[in-house]
Amino acid sequence: MPNLQLQTSLRQLYEEDLVRWAEATVACLKSRDTQQLDWERLIEEIEDLGKSAKRELESRLSVLLVHLLKRCYVNLPDNYRGWQLIILEQRNAFKLLLKQSPSLKTYLQDVLDEVYQDALAEASTAYPTSEFPALYPFSQELQALLAEEFWH
Repeated sequence: MPNLQLQTSLRQLYEEDLVRWAEATVACLKSRDTQQLDWERLIEEIEDLGKSAKRELESRLSVLLVHLLKRCYVNLPDNYRGWQLIILEQRNAFKLLLKQSPSLKTYLQDVLDEVYQDALAEASTAYPTSEFPALYPFSQELQALLAEEFWH
């Protein structure tokens, strides 16, 4: 018979301290004590892991594209180095994210145009006198996006 007190306390713990809830959930999983698990919240948290990785990919892609647009289409040489450093930082983080979750490569292709439009809006607002391409101007190849210096 399941320990209702532990299930209740796990549910309550989720509301009070997410880290302690996660630790208690891991302890239940390690001991194969599936009766004590807070199944609803465990399922929610696992679903959120995938959503979180997708949000991170979109966010990093947006920052990358904004800075590629600035570097390629805004004539402010004093800013080039800073923009290039941010491009490098985002590319490195992007590579790590894709290494951890290779399935995001497909998702990247699905959201590329939408994220580009958001990046375009941001760059256009920041630099209204600069002209940016309305359609995605960079290579669609992942390796190029993560390595090519499009400004040369």
